[in-house]
Amino acid sequence: MNKQFKHILAGGHAPTTAINSQKFNKFVETNLETRMETNVLVPTLATHLANAIQSFDFEVPVTLTIEAVNDTVHLRELELEIVCNVLGEQDHGNDVKVYHLAFLIRLKGDNIMYEEMAAIGTDPEESMSQGAYTFFRGFLTGFFQCLLGYYEPVYELKSPTGDEFHLNYSHLQVQGAFMDDMDGHQDNTFPDILYPAIKEVFEREITEPDHDYKDFYWIKIYLSRQPGGTFIGECRFDNNIWDYALNELIEYDYKLWKETDRFLGKKQFIFIRRCPK
Repeated sequence: MNKQFKHILAGGHAPTTAINSQKFNKFVETNLETRMETNVLVPTLATHLANAIQSFDFEVPVTLTIEAVNDTVHLRELELEIVCNVLGEQDHGNDVKVYHLAFLIRLKGDNIMYEEMAAIGTDPEESMSQGAYTFFRGFLTGFFQCLLGYYEPVYELKSPTGDEFHLNYSHLQVQGAFMDDMDGHQDNTFPDILYPAIKEVFEREITEPDHDYKDFYWIKIYLSRQPGGTFIGECRFDNNIWDYALNELIEYDYKLWKETDRFLGKKQFIFIRRCPK
């Protein structure tokens, strides 16, 4: 099978700054805000997301107030808000539609994350419910666990200034032909591959004088192979392209994918939080 690697560049270990985070965040926020006012499904999506969050069964040290107001889900105790949007829909016949959903996650003002995904169904309300739960299961559970102090001790991170950082990750989402063998995928595969590079970023790459480490970082991973054999994927560190990490994932995971003419895809998020002293 002909596999075409796109957007793979040589480079060092640190994430590149080809995309400026502030410009990226402003672009995302502006686009969400300008489209929400006319989309009647957005409040429905926000309500279903709030309901999904209510089902979170991880032990929480504080009582969380979860409130959906128009397009936004507020969790004030965590200083967190999640802005929802439905960017569009496509008709696939037989009343089946694909809804293009977007979520902007704002944590304590400066930390902004952004995720897009698809929800498929014949009933708009059911599609919003399915999309909200998929986002909750695939992104928010790992994110909340990180915020609430859960972490994997095997991934120790420490800055040159002595600050400790804890790492956690989301549930691995698989798509296409990978759905046939769900038990063959482990949530820790991508973190295991990227841990040496992440450790080097914290210990060596971002150690210029007076570097101010943030309280929270995030990594987004997406790998896919189209039916024709073309590879499409990315790895982002705080919204910045990280080609070195993408190459590592291709070398130690993607190249081992099974041969098939069907679509294959994997998505996962890694979260890194400064350990409170």
